[in-house]
Amino acid sequence: MTAADPLEIRAFFHLATELGGGGRRSLAHEPGATVASVAAEIGIDAAAVGLVMVNGRKAELDDRLSPGDRVAYFPVYVPYHRVYGMCVL
Repeated sequence: MTAADPLEIRAFFHLATELGGGGRRSLAHEPGATVASVAAEIGIDAAAVGLVMVNGRKAELDDRLSPGDRVAYFPVYVPYHRVYGMCVL
């Protein structure tokens, strides 16, 4: 990967409407960008984020991102199906 590799951003549930494009977007970012600063840049309120995954692992809002990272934002409330006993994606 090079420094020019964009971030792959995904958002789920109602956060996807903020992102547009079906909840997916590529984003070039400044070196030293954090999960929270990227959320603000794409229009997602950090207070609405309940879980963040970076490259498939749980991350915190103050974690720094690297070129080519895959970032997924999930809302505080995730629909849960009582019958199936799992979240509804």
